[in-house]
Parts: sequence; C-alpha cells; structure tokens
Amino acid sequence: MRVEARESSVRFLFVAGKPLGEPVAWGGPIVMNTREELDIAFAEHKNGTFIKHSE
Repeated sequence: MRVEARESSVRFLFVAGKPLGEPVAWGGPIVMNTREELDIAFAEHKNGTFIKHSE
C-alpha cells in the first residue's frame, strides 16, 4: 500500500482486522448486535447508566 499527501498537515489512520461475522444494529453513535441491545443502550444513556466504571 502506498499513501501520498500533497499537504504536510494531513493525518492518516489505517485500521485493519478480521471480520467478526456478527450482526450489526446501528443507531447514531451507538452500535450493538441487535435492535433490543440498542434499545437498552439508549435507555441506559437516557437514565445515566450507559457508561459503567470498573472499581
């Protein structure tokens, strides 16, 4: 692979990986595997429990 830029301020990020082969349910900024998981995530986001911190 070859990448060229005409400007010196260009940033480039290349990410690669093997496909997981799992279903994708996408809703704006949240991505889950099923619509049900997506609904739960949005409910958790609404009530402030979406981000879980480990202790």
